[in-house]
Amino acid sequence: FFGVSDAIAMATTTAPLGMEVRDPPTDGISSLAFGRKSGALLVTSWDGTTRVYDVDPESGASTLRHRFDGDFPVLDACFAGADDRAVVTGGLCNAVTYHDLASGTSSVVGTHGDAVRCVAWDEETGVIFSASWDGTVRAWDPRLPAETRLVRSASLPGKAHAMALSRPEDASRRRLVLATSGGKTVAASPRAFLEGAGFVLNRDSTLAHQTRALACAPDGESFVNASVEGRVAWERFGESEGDKSSQYAFKCHRTKAEEASAEEAPKPFAVNAVAFHPVTGAFATGGGDGFVCVWDGLKKKRLWQSARFPASVACLAFSGDGRRIAVAVSRARRNETADDAADAFSDAVFVRRVEDAEVTPKRK
Repeated sequence: FFGVSDAIAMATTTAPLGMEVRDPPTDGISSLAFGRKSGALLVTSWDGTTRVYDVDPESGASTLRHRFDGDFPVLDACFAGADDRAVVTGGLCNAVTYHDLASGTSSVVGTHGDAVRCVAWDEETGVIFSASWDGTVRAWDPRLPAETRLVRSASLPGKAHAMALSRPEDASRRRLVLATSGGKTVAASPRAFLEGAGFVLNRDSTLAHQTRALACAPDGESFVNASVEGRVAWERFGESEGDKSSQYAFKCHRTKAEEASAEEAPKPFAVNAVAFHPVTGAFATGGGDGFVCVWDGLKKKRLWQSARFPASVACLAFSGDGRRIAVAVSRARRNETADDAADAFSDAVFVRRVEDAEVTPKRK
């Protein structure tokens, strides 16, 4: 298993943190996403803005291409359309909103009874999935008239905390996985869900504390669940409640043993973000300690650790080709950081080129 001693033994990179994106949000950064086709970077914030940038870490250039302003904090967003022609957002306005990048117009797709915590666009069905603090997950077809856009709504075991959509080449193995309050994890086949089927997975989380982030492996076989208590769980979709032979959890993003006092155990920091590399299958985590780590989930080893960022890592994302990684650091997580220096640091997004050695598992 991964261990704190393993983390201590790993060398920290001396590479720079990356280029800092110009014109960042002015309040806590809530989500990051790269366009799978366009390569553009999508950033949302508690300041109510949704921003789309062109970024080039090689030249250090970043350009704000689109900005949408709202009256309420935005909690999540994703690109939509085969060519990333639109952006879908959800937030404290309780609405799922569709933003057309070509025209610059915005329209409400549908609403929930409480904040929309997560959104995802499924290119295989053309449907938008949204999960809310009202305890429901809903599917919307933006191509239909307003009165018929809600295709399906289902109750969750609790408030939605995180959601991820797997995208394996075999569309029949796609899964929409959600983590809710009460420590529950559920998953559904997107197409079967639209046809009225129930959840194919409904079980207690491997983690004892609240889930902060979810991500699905590129092969569609497994997913990673990250918690507020400095732990990450690797889980598989195909296992029953009683078969947990290949599930495991490990500690990460904690103060080193030598930094803790004799009376105190190493302090855990929340794991705020998790993302899979789309090519190698390794996954990255970002924590309240200000570090990004990359893990080989199959070998249960850490591959790489970043230099320390100037504030808590709020979210992260790999580009569609896996050649870039974006990391957001945010004052919204300042109470979780390892010291008080982050209080004077503004929210920022860093983008850097990914080296093969940082994300490639070593196979015999």
